[in-house]
Amino acid sequence: RKRTGAGAKSGARPPRALSREELSELVLNSGVAGQSPSKPEVKCLHAQLADHLCRDHSNPLGEAILSGVAARGVAVHGDSQCHQQCDCGVAREAATWWYTPVKNKQKLFTRLERRKQRQVARLEAAEEGGGVWLRGGAASR
Repeated sequence: RKRTGAGAKSGARPPRALSREELSELVLNSGVAGQSPSKPEVKCLHAQLADHLCRDHSNPLGEAILSGVAARGVAVHGDSQCHQQCDCGVAREAATWWYTPVKNKQKLFTRLERRKQRQVARLEAAEEGGGVWLRGGAASR
């Protein structure tokens, strides 16, 4: 007997591929970051704001977030420096402003870099003192 896939009924037709238009409609109507009109909880405010700014400014939650941020004095329509992050023509070293996240991957990366710097400093100190570097400090030869 031939297998037709996990949980597939014999004789069942495979699902048809969606057209580009159908797929676009499905994505656009599926909600933002798991949020849909039927769910009362709100999450991923950044995604709601991005949806509002990047689509047709029709996300009422995104509009409320934008208004709240603007009320706190944030230049929500940009300033003379904010483009530097997105402009591929501006090298990070030449930028006068650069956003650096402080959580998740960036936090782990920063911690690893500090650890490497401390290790290099210990090795250099051990070499200057003529000792051998061991975990936790230098020991003499």
